[in-house]
Amino acid sequence: MTSALENYINRFDQTINLILDESHERVFSSSQGVEQVVLGLYIVRGDNVAVIGEIDEETDSALDLGNIRAEPLNSVAH
Repeated sequence: MTSALENYINRFDQTINLILDESHERVFSSSQGVEQVVLGLYIVRGDNVAVIGEIDEETDSALDLGNIRAEPLNSVAH
């Protein structure tokens, strides 16, 4: 499975620690549609942040998540 965390940034500080509101995780599967798991309020330490981006809400709301499939990500080799 592959997943992505989506939310609204409520607060942040100079070290990119984040307080995220209305958080949910989209879990992608190769055999069924996207599952959305509600997480609510989330606090993330800045050193765990890899990417922050903006989502076009109009485009996002037009997606049919029930028909989206994704292959699992490969393991990371160090």
